[in-house]
Amino acid sequence: MSKLQTYLTSHGLRQADFAAAVGATQATISRLANGSMRPSLELAVAIERATAGAVTAASWVPDMQADFHEVRRGAA
Repeated sequence: MSKLQTYLTSHGLRQADFAAAVGATQATISRLANGSMRPSLELAVAIERATAGAVTAASWVPDMQADFHEVRRGAA
């Protein structure tokens, strides 16, 4: 379960209501919640603000640290 889905469930929020709060469609929130898409930077920040930091904008970014170390090992 994604952090967004966990947040919505734990706060008893409907996707449509949350979507309206962040300026997105219910379909977009559904795709974000089930992990089939990542938000734009603007939407990620809106989600972070709407969730009071429970779902951070950074939480949508793949583990860049692991990617960096993988590249460094390959270059050695």
